[in-house]
Amino acid sequence: MKKLFGWLFLAAIVFGIWFFGSQFYAAHDLRQAARDGDVARLEGRVDFPAFRDSLKSQIENRIETEAADRGGPLGSLGSKLAKAGTGVVVDTVVTPETVAQMIRTGQAAGLVISRRESEREPVAWRFERGGFNSFRLAAEEGSGALVFRRDGLGWKLVGVDLDNA
Repeated sequence: MKKLFGWLFLAAIVFGIWFFGSQFYAAHDLRQAARDGDVARLEGRVDFPAFRDSLKSQIENRIETEAADRGGPLGSLGSKLAKAGTGVVVDTVVTPETVAQMIRTGQAAGLVISRRESEREPVAWRFERGGFNSFRLAAEEGSGALVFRRDGLGWKLVGVDLDNA
């Protein structure tokens, strides 16, 4: 009986090390790939269709909010036209190079995760646990974050929360 509990305890420790360690490794590997400009590694760490969908959704929500604030028929028409073009723009702008720049500087192609005084300093990221299947790397200087989701035994970048400032 003691051996069984010993093995279960050991298994729980190994699981905990893997669970938390794999998150740190995924974040580290993604940041390193961004610094090195390693497109193949970035493509392996980022779910680009999910990332684009996340970004499209946020931009469309901002467009709706702006249109509601302005009101009137022109605001509604402008909102519809802007939302129609969002998909094309996001699909064109979100590339491995853009994502790498966003990870390094907190900003890319008009998208902002972290507002800082100097663009040359790397972004300081902090972990925010989101449950068993997700976590976020939030920017220390700003309110934006990179969103990761479990992918098998590893993690992939699947979205972004833009800075609201």
